[in-house]
Amino acid sequence: MIEILNGGTQTTIQDSGRHGLRHLGMPASGAADKFSFALANWMAGNRWDAPALECALGGLHIRFTSDTTFGLAGAEMWAQVNGQNIKNFTAISVHKGDILTLSFARDGCRAYIAIAGGLKIPEFMASVSTYLPAKIGGIDGRALKAGDKLPISHRPREMPRSIPKGFIPNLSRHVVLRSLPAPEWDGLDKASRRHLFVSPFHASSATDRMGSRLRGDKISMSKQMTEVSMTSSPLIPGTLQVPADGQPILALADGHCTGGYPRILQVIRADLWLLGQIAPGSQVSFRRCLSEDAPQILKARNSFYNGLIDGFSF
Repeated sequence: MIEILNGGTQTTIQDSGRHGLRHLGMPASGAADKFSFALANWMAGNRWDAPALECALGGLHIRFTSDTTFGLAGAEMWAQVNGQNIKNFTAISVHKGDILTLSFARDGCRAYIAIAGGLKIPEFMASVSTYLPAKIGGIDGRALKAGDKLPISHRPREMPRSIPKGFIPNLSRHVVLRSLPAPEWDGLDKASRRHLFVSPFHASSATDRMGSRLRGDKISMSKQMTEVSMTSSPLIPGTLQVPADGQPILALADGHCTGGYPRILQVIRADLWLLGQIAPGSQVSFRRCLSEDAPQILKARNSFYNGLIDGFSF
């Protein structure tokens, strides 16, 4: 097993999520950055969706109680084993008693640690993913803390692997999201349509797994739209809403299934993994994508990485 010595800012257990339950008010949750999560598991020799650790912003300390291997991917943090620096996006072999530490996140927000064989955690609704608002999944539905001991599964696995050159993603403190017009797009005033794609926003301190409140140029709806009373409408990760104060809210992995604010943009599926790397203080820019281009972008990304990670798709 592994022992948590310090849970850091927020470390949770995640897998690919609990799907098909949004009609019951249950978001899929799962890894906020599914791509980095999949790479960590692939390097550890696991199936891409095996349960792993998601560490937000850093501060995690782990002790290994047996010899094993783990994959590290996602946000760039000062990572060390027994005080020796280790590289991100690599598989590392460790011995009994070794200690892994992750310091603050320099680029990105969330790092993933996948242990060879995966973690052995009881499922709730066909998933082990921690959904903090409802306190379900993971360990008692909470973030990990000092003293937690997590058993390692004996799932069939392959030898640790190295990511080929050209397959490692680049993360930064400036997240660029290609987006399509959402249902209430036509209700924006002309100036706001321009602001959305020209000026970057900043993720405020009100940023977590549920969503990110962005700060930047005020986004306004037309007078006709403000006079319309909206009913709650479906939301999915990547939906950008505009409340009355004009400061947008971007829905993330644990976001609500419905909402009553105008929906003006939807991040394309190929870029949804980037939502998990938005940290408080990150710059966030939106780039308009043509509706006919989005499926081709997705097809190209899936084709490129599916040959590397069996069964994975964005």
